[in-house]
Amino acid sequence: MSGEAGDRPGDAEDHVTGSMFQQPAPSATTDPSKNVDALVEAAMRRQDDMRVMESDHVRELMLIRADYDRQLRQAETNRIDAIRQVDVGAVQRAAEVQAAQQQALAAQVVATADAFRVSIAAALEPIQKDIRDLRDAQSRGVGGKEQVVETRGSHSEARMNMGTLVSVGLLVVAVLTFIALYAAKK
Repeated sequence: MSGEAGDRPGDAEDHVTGSMFQQPAPSATTDPSKNVDALVEAAMRRQDDMRVMESDHVRELMLIRADYDRQLRQAETNRIDAIRQVDVGAVQRAAEVQAAQQQALAAQVVATADAFRVSIAAALEPIQKDIRDLRDAQSRGVGGKEQVVETRGSHSEARMNMGTLVSVGLLVVAVLTFIALYAAKK
C-alpha cells in the first residue's frame, strides 16, 4: 500500500469529507517552541496594534469632543453677546426717549411759566388800575371834599387796604410760582 493515502507518515485522511491533508512530520530540524514563539510574537504584535488603534481612536474622539465643546462655547458666547447688544440698544433707546421727554418737559415748563406770568399780569392789571384810580380819586378829593373823605375815610381805607392786600398776595403767589418753576427747570 505504498503510495496510497494514509501510507506516508504525516498524511491523515479526513473521515468526514474523505479529503487528505498533510500534517507536518515531527523532525529534528523543526522546534515546536520556535513556532510557538512566532505565534506568540504575532499575537502580541496584533494586540499592540489593537492598543495603538484604540488609543488613536480615543484620541480622535477626544479631539472631536474638544472641538465640539469649543464650538458650543463660541455659539453660547455669540448668543450672550447678541443679547447684550440688544440690551445696550434698548438702554440707548431709553436714554434717547428720556432726553426727548426731558427737553419737551423743559420747553413745557418755560411755556407754562410764561403763560402764568402773562395771566398773573393780566389778572393783576385790573387790580392795579383800581388802586391807581383810587389814589387819583383820593388825591383829587383832598382839596374840596375833606369832610366827605373823613366820613368815608374808614371805609375807603379798608377798601384800599383790602385791594393792597389782594395785590400783594397775588404778587407773592406769582413770585413763589416763578421761583418754583425756575428751580424745577434746573
